[in-house]
Amino acid sequence: MTIFPTTNIRRIYLYLCLVTFLVVLGSFILQYGFKLQPCNLCIIDRALIIVMVFMFCVAYLHNPKRVGQLFYALLGFLITLAGIAVTARHLWLLQLPSDKVPECGPGLSYLVETMPFHQALAIVFSGDSECTKNVPYFLGLSLPLWTMVAFILLAVASWIPWFAGAKK
Repeated sequence: MTIFPTTNIRRIYLYLCLVTFLVVLGSFILQYGFKLQPCNLCIIDRALIIVMVFMFCVAYLHNPKRVGQLFYALLGFLITLAGIAVTARHLWLLQLPSDKVPECGPGLSYLVETMPFHQALAIVFSGDSECTKNVPYFLGLSLPLWTMVAFILLAVASWIPWFAGAKK
C-alpha cells in the first residue's frame, strides 16, 4: 500500500514540468516584457531551471518505477543544489559594499566562445558589478532571493514522486 494510494506518479511529473516551465516563462516575461536584462549568474540560474523542465518532461514520458523515481529525485536535487549555489553567490555579491564588488567583466556568450568552459565558469562565478546593478524587488524581496526560494522549493518538489510512490 502506498502513502498516496490514488497518486499517479506520471501526473506529478507533468505538474512539476508545468511549474518549472512557468518559472522559466516568468523569467522571459521579466526580460522581454519588463526590459530587465539578466546578469551572467541569472542566465546560469535560468539554464538550470530549463534543465529541470526537460528532466521533469523526460520523467513524465518515461513514467519510471522506484529506481527511476530515485534517479530523477537525486538528479533534480543535484541540479537544484547547483542553482542554490549560484544564487547564493549572487546574493553574497549583492550584500558586498560597492567598493568591494568586482569590476564588470565580459558577457557570458563572449566568455564561452573565447575560452574553455571551466575557465569561463570560473570568471562568471567570480561575479562582477553587473550582478549588483539595478536589482529589482518584488513583494519586498530581490529577484535573486525569489530565485533562491524557487530552487529550494524545487529541491523539495524533486522528491515528491519518490515519496508518493513509497511503501508504508
